[in-house]
Amino acid sequence: MLSRLDRYFEEILCTFFLCMVVGSVLMQVVLRFFFHSAAAWAEETAVYGMIFAVYLGAAMAVRDRAHIRITLLVSRLPRSLQICSVVLADALWLGFLIFMIVQTVTYTQLLFQVTYQTPGLGIEQRWVQMFIPIAFCLMLFRMLQVYWRWRADNWKGLPL
Repeated sequence: MLSRLDRYFEEILCTFFLCMVVGSVLMQVVLRFFFHSAAAWAEETAVYGMIFAVYLGAAMAVRDRAHIRITLLVSRLPRSLQICSVVLADALWLGFLIFMIVQTVTYTQLLFQVTYQTPGLGIEQRWVQMFIPIAFCLMLFRMLQVYWRWRADNWKGLPL
């Protein structure tokens, strides 16, 4: 069960949020075209669904090592330099993730000091914004998981 959750967590949530985007936009088109009215919450739902899907897709790409890399150059280096270049790039990515976690947590804490409701949905903005530091923490977890699995595999290959 945990292995399935580990493998499909991001895919399931991405699928849900993208379906939410499609459903909201489709409903908005039908309402505007046929009934000449609109739902106030549909555009916000589509925007937040897309934002959530993008961040979850980024976490999925970290897990699958699918972010853009210049592997042609890395593959032509000696093994020790291959490992060094991949680990250096990942260390920079790790530093960026930690920086973003700190900054987004700070921003989210500021939102707890004010009351700001989303205009269409009428929910507190802080609850929506909390997803972003959670997504960066998920990316950090997936990055550490890649290296944990590489170590468990006796450092075979590259952590790609």
